[in-house]
Amino acid sequence: MPEKEGWRRFMPSWKVVLGVMGIGTLASICMVGVAYAMVKVPKVNADATIQGSTIYYSDGKTVLGKIGSSRTIVQFSQISPAMQNAALAAEDRSFYSESAISPTGIARAVMNNLAGGDTQGGSTITQQYVKNAYLNQQRTITRKFKELFISVKVGKQQDKQTILQNYLNTIYFGRGSNGVEAAARAYYNKPASQLTVQEAAVLAATIKQPGYYDPRSKGQQHTDAIERYNFVLNGMVKMGKLSEADYAKYKDHPAMTRPIKETETYAGQRGYLIQRTKNVMRNMGISEEDLQTKGLKIYTTWDQGMQAKAKTVVEHTLAANHLPSDTRVGLVSIDPKNGEIKAAYGGKDYLKRYFDDAFQSTAQVGSGFKPYVLATALSQGIGLKSRFDASAPAWIDTKGDRVSQGGDAFQVHNDEGNPTNPIVDLVTATQMSYNTVYVPLGFKAGSDNVESLAEKAGLPADAMKPHVGQAGFFLGQSSMTVLDQATGYATMANDGEYIRPHTIRRVLDSQSHPYMQSKWKNVEHRRAFDADVAHDTQYAMQSVVKTGGTGFRAALPGRQVAGKTGTTNENKAAWFNGFTPKQLVTSVGMWRYDDAITKGKHKRAGRYVPMVGIGGIPRVNGGDFPARIWHDYMNAVLQNKEATTFPPPAYVGDDQAFATPKPSPDPTPSDTPTPTCLPNQNPMRDHCKPDDGGGQNPDCTMHPNRPQCPDSTPPTTPTCNPLTGCHTPPGKGGGGDGQDTNGRAARPIDDE
Repeated sequence: MPEKEGWRRFMPSWKVVLGVMGIGTLASICMVGVAYAMVKVPKVNADATIQGSTIYYSDGKTVLGKIGSSRTIVQFSQISPAMQNAALAAEDRSFYSESAISPTGIARAVMNNLAGGDTQGGSTITQQYVKNAYLNQQRTITRKFKELFISVKVGKQQDKQTILQNYLNTIYFGRGSNGVEAAARAYYNKPASQLTVQEAAVLAATIKQPGYYDPRSKGQQHTDAIERYNFVLNGMVKMGKLSEADYAKYKDHPAMTRPIKETETYAGQRGYLIQRTKNVMRNMGISEEDLQTKGLKIYTTWDQGMQAKAKTVVEHTLAANHLPSDTRVGLVSIDPKNGEIKAAYGGKDYLKRYFDDAFQSTAQVGSGFKPYVLATALSQGIGLKSRFDASAPAWIDTKGDRVSQGGDAFQVHNDEGNPTNPIVDLVTATQMSYNTVYVPLGFKAGSDNVESLAEKAGLPADAMKPHVGQAGFFLGQSSMTVLDQATGYATMANDGEYIRPHTIRRVLDSQSHPYMQSKWKNVEHRRAFDADVAHDTQYAMQSVVKTGGTGFRAALPGRQVAGKTGTTNENKAAWFNGFTPKQLVTSVGMWRYDDAITKGKHKRAGRYVPMVGIGGIPRVNGGDFPARIWHDYMNAVLQNKEATTFPPPAYVGDDQAFATPKPSPDPTPSDTPTPTCLPNQNPMRDHCKPDDGGGQNPDCTMHPNRPQCPDSTPPTTPTCNPLTGCHTPPGKGGGGDGQDTNGRAARPIDDE
C-alpha cells in the first residue's frame, strides 16, 4: 500500500526523534503512523496560485503592466538554470538527493516546541513549498506535523523539477513580488528565463528575508546583503554549478537592482495605458475579480516606440515654448486599415493627474468638424467645384442662402479673414477654412444628414444632437474627445469604411487558451459613406497643409498629407487632425484647463482659459502648436516607412453655383423681439434670449431662432468665431462643455 510505503520512508527520521526525546514519548509517537494515514494532501491555497493579469505591448512580449497579484506562474523551462541553482544553493543544496523532509530539522523544531520555544527552520524546499502552498504560517507543533506528513506525500506525487518549479512560483521575494517571474521583473525588469548568475544569486539571497538582502540598500543592511549574496555563490560552487574562476569574478559584485519605486507601475504614461485597458476589460464583461485573480494575458495594440515618441514630442513642445502648466494636450494615433489604436498621450503623469486628456477630456472641435460637412455635401451631389461666396460677414438662413439681416438668419464671420476673390470652390474653402462657405454648405447638405454621416463615421451622437439645426453645428460647436476625432478621421482615411477603434488584440487565460473570444475576435465594420466621396474629401483636405493653407506647418516633406485645423471660440481649444495615405491617423487637441480646486469647504468648477498671449504668439490656433506637434510626431514615427499616395479625386456630384450677390441691408426694422443680455455676454457668441416679460434677465442659452442682440457700442465686426455656443462648467478634472465626460470615457472602444 502507498501509505505503508510512505510510513516506512517516514520511520528512519523518527529514530532520530526518539533518540533525542526519550522512550517516554513512545506512546505519543505511536499515534504518528495513524495521523500520517489520516492526513490527506489538501488543495493548494488560493493565495499561493492567484495570478494577476499581465498586459503586453503590441510586440506581444514586452510587459506593459500588471493588474492585481504580481504573480505570473511559469514553467520550469522558463526559469533560468542560474536561478534554479541559486535557489538550491541558498535554501537546500541536497534537494535532488534528499528525502522530502529534514529529520534533524524536524527533531530540533519538536524539541524546541516542547521546551516552550517556537518551531525553527531547517526545512527542505519541499517542506517550504508545502508550508506556503498548502498550510498557513502558524508556528505550532501541530502545523509542523502536518507539514511533515504532507511533504512526504507531495514528494511521492511530484518529481523534483515540479516541486522546485512550484516552489519558485509560490514564494515571496519582496518588492511586492509573488513568484520568481514577478521578482525578476521587479528587481531587473526582465523575465526569469533571462536571469544571470549574479542576478539569480541576489534573488535567491532575498528568499531568507524577502526584500532585506538588496544590494541597493545602505549601511549594515548592504553589508548583510553582500554577505548573503556571496553565501549563495559559494553554495553554487560546492554544488558544482559555478567554477572557482567565476566565483572569484562575481564575489562582492552583485548585479545592481532597479531603483525601488513602489508606484512605478502607474507612473507617467503607463498609468493611462493600464487604466484604459481596465476600462475596456470592464466593457467586455470581464470583472475586476477576474483581472485580479485569473492570470489573464492581455495583448494590446499599444506600440511602445510610438508611445514614447508621443510623450517626447508633446512634452518637448510644451517645455520649449514655455507654455503654462495648465496647458493640456491629447494625442491619439490609429491605424485606419484595422482600427488599432497605436498610441495615445493623455497627460504627463497619471499619478499626478489621473484624468485622461486623450480618452476622457472633451473640448469643442472647431473647424476640425468641417470634413464631415464636406463629405455629406458630396454625398448629396454637391461637387468639389461648386462655387460659393466666401465674403464676410454674411447672414445665412436655414436654407443656406445669404439674406438680409433679421429673421431666422445667422450672422457668420471668417476667422481667417476675407478672400481677395470672394467666389471660391470647396477645395479653396476647405484650405482656408471659410465659415461663410461651410455654414451654407451644411444647411444645403442638411443638418440631419451631416449628423447621420458623422455618427456613422464614429462620432458620438449625444455630443452632436443638441447643436443640429444651428449654424455653429457645422463649425464644430460640439465637444468631443481626441479619440472621437481620431475615430472619425480614421474612417475618412479608410475610404469611408468605419472600423471600430480598439486596443485589445486578444485575451488568453492562464493556460494560454482564448478567453471570451467573441468579445475581441470580431471587430465591427460598416460603410459610413462611399469611397469616391472619401477620395474627394481627402483631396480637399490635402490643400490644408499646402503653402497658404491653415495647416501648412503640418506638411511632411516627401509625403502626402490630408488634414484639417480646428480653432474654437476665444481660442479655448485648438486642433490638428490628419493622416497619411492608408498609414496612420493622428489627432492632436490642445486647450488650457484650470482644474477644480478645493479650499476648505469651498470648491469651484474647473474652467477653460483662452490660449491668448502664450508661447510667444498672440493666439494659439490649430495651425500653430497642434500642427507642429502633429508634424514632429508623425515625422518621427514614419521614419523609414514608405511614402504612400492618395487616390485621385473622383469629382462626385455636380458643379453647382451657389454664389449670389451680397444683399443690401434691409432698412426696414425687424419685428423680432429685442433680446436682452447679461453683463459681459457677447450677443454673437452667447445666443441671448428675449426677456420673458417678467423683468428677469435671461439665461445664457443657445437660441437658434434669435442669435442676435443689440450692443451698447457702435456696430463692429466681432473678432470671435460666431455661433459656437455657451460654455457650462465641465466635469471634475476634465474638459467638456457640460458633458458627463466620465460617462463617455473610452466610448468608441466599448465592446458591447
